[in-house]
Amino acid sequence: MEDRQKPVMEARQISYREAYDVNWSLHNRINSNLMPDSLGSGNIAYPFVHTFYALVSPQKYGKTHPEYFSEVDGKRLIKETNTGGQLCLTNPEVVKIATATVFEWIKTHPEASVYTVDQNDGEGHCECTNCKKIDDQEGSYSGTLIHFVNQIADSVAKVYPEVKLQTLAYAYTEIPPKNIRPAKNVIIRLCHYDYCSAHPLGQCDNHKVYVERLDQWSKIASQVTIWDYYTNFERYLLPFPNFETLKHDVKFYADRKAIGLFPEGNNVSDNGGGEFSELRAWIFSQLLWNPERDAQALIDEFVQNVYGPAAPYVSEYIKMMHEQVKPKSAYFSIWTDPEDVNYLGLETIQKADSLFSMAKAIAKKDTALYKRVELAYLPVLYTRLYFYATGGTAYLSREQMPEALAAFKRILAANSITSMGVVELEPGNIPNFIKSVESSDRFIKDWWLTGPFDNENRKGFDTIYAPEKGFDSTAVFTGKNSIQTKWTRYNSNESGYIDLAKMFNPKKNVVSYAYRKFESPVARKMQFGVGSNDGVKVWVNGKLELSRPVLRAAKPNDDVITVAVKKGANTILVKVDQLGNKWGFYFTERN
Repeated sequence: MEDRQKPVMEARQISYREAYDVNWSLHNRINSNLMPDSLGSGNIAYPFVHTFYALVSPQKYGKTHPEYFSEVDGKRLIKETNTGGQLCLTNPEVVKIATATVFEWIKTHPEASVYTVDQNDGEGHCECTNCKKIDDQEGSYSGTLIHFVNQIADSVAKVYPEVKLQTLAYAYTEIPPKNIRPAKNVIIRLCHYDYCSAHPLGQCDNHKVYVERLDQWSKIASQVTIWDYYTNFERYLLPFPNFETLKHDVKFYADRKAIGLFPEGNNVSDNGGGEFSELRAWIFSQLLWNPERDAQALIDEFVQNVYGPAAPYVSEYIKMMHEQVKPKSAYFSIWTDPEDVNYLGLETIQKADSLFSMAKAIAKKDTALYKRVELAYLPVLYTRLYFYATGGTAYLSREQMPEALAAFKRILAANSITSMGVVELEPGNIPNFIKSVESSDRFIKDWWLTGPFDNENRKGFDTIYAPEKGFDSTAVFTGKNSIQTKWTRYNSNESGYIDLAKMFNPKKNVVSYAYRKFESPVARKMQFGVGSNDGVKVWVNGKLELSRPVLRAAKPNDDVITVAVKKGANTILVKVDQLGNKWGFYFTERN
């Protein structure tokens, strides 16, 4: 039998650790950098990505030629790594050196089919007079980038007409230039970075501007490939119900003539083990070959074959999680914290735990099946432990915690999972997470709250508003925009995070207060931990013990204070300001 097929996507590389197995990739027709040409790769990019410093080395030229590197706020910015620093793209010597480097790559790596001339990760684009002039004319920082890449591409085409260069349209270069067009031998790799992950492309207003830019790039570039993101990068184990995007977006890109898709997912170190990583990798492998396939049927096929008699419970869990994110109001992205999503509520996680209890019960006699079911359950267990570690005792009681943590450690060990997120980011650090679960700190969650008050230009942080003058539960205050506000009781066992953004409006450039009274049996020294978004002040018995005008995400115990309390009644007053995005605080009694 002769069966000849042509894949829709030319570039089919999948960023899941489970997909890095060469035999698996060969069987599922993946042509990534890991596949040797002898096995039919045909799609090797060299180097992989973020290559500016590989083109012009800061170690070689940083001290002698700082003008080769990006000017930011009037100073040349030279970094040790390829994150946060860029090149001066209008400097002719930079073009000359970079061109020579590309020719060297072509000579030493003839196996590659494309050579990458990519901006580094992070920001730091050049603001020098010449770069700024081009970017202003083009209405985008991609102006200098395409101008730079085109010069190298023109030189390469004269010697190697068949060679392609590839460059990112990513973060600050996502917007296409107004006039400059990529050379014919330049592939644009457009990155769908940090948009809504709940809804498919074209079905959510959050994607509107991105889709417009995709269409614009498709019109001006001879070839476009896509880099998209399909996980929570700080927490690979967190449930991430984005299967609707997975099912839909490959075809969406194919219909717009994209020649490839690089889905970046749970690239967990060593052996993998991220949330449904094997399922996602396999679905992508099938859809990149043929986006017309029924993606839901593929998911059902995988679940049925991998989980056997436990499959109905796993399917019900997947369906339940995805039903919650279908409403247009639902939103989560690749960096969203667990407290901010709508699908990790107490009732949902309790139902998920129940479904997996039934799945494990039916799989118990089959050791291999039980291990697979436990791995699928791991994100639910992680969620319960996460909320417990941040004061959510409704998810997991103190009595239940030791058994749950022991199961968590055992499943990690059984699957050789050594990290839970991007390695250099703290939330993915397993020992730190376990330490936070085992902590005996007590989260204080019962408060009186009032606000918001004005904080324009951060003047409110040091303004003495009425709540600082004394507590009266019946008092009525005039807050921002002349809003009348009073003290309101707050207490929740679902999280130790006091989410002021959910309590008050408006939410930007404001301050709010939290007050509580507590009894101490004796006069003593006590230690409290404070984590805030953003700045925070703390008074104990009317004395200012902490003043931190910071801009940060809240984490338990960002600041630790030791204070003297008296026998009997004591008071705590907390003031938290907000400059944008999230707004709230943690407060712990440390042991």
